[in-house]
Amino acid sequence: MNDYQAVYEDRFVRNLTRYSGLRQRIRRKVEQILRDPYDRTERLGRVSGGLNLRGCRSSRIDRNFRIIFVICEECRTIKECQYCFCEDKEDKTVVFLTVGPHIRAYTMS
Repeated sequence: MNDYQAVYEDRFVRNLTRYSGLRQRIRRKVEQILRDPYDRTERLGRVSGGLNLRGCRSSRIDRNFRIIFVICEECRTIKECQYCFCEDKEDKTVVFLTVGPHIRAYTMS
């Protein structure tokens, strides 16, 4: 049983369909994140292009692919978090925002 609940934003679901060849690897990574979202993940801040991903985290699927997500118990403590969609969610919730190649993931496209 997973320790955290998952919520998937529309962008994540769309991109999961787009990158169907990596679906199994993405699924395994999502399961790993739900067991312990702090393990082997990177806290984000400002990224190139000026996008502020403070409060978000990144996890590698492979050298070029990333999953971007927030952990509700963490993002609630970060006032500058623009992607904290946790108002009506429990602390132990992970909101998966997007998945894709490095450049697309970090621009939230």
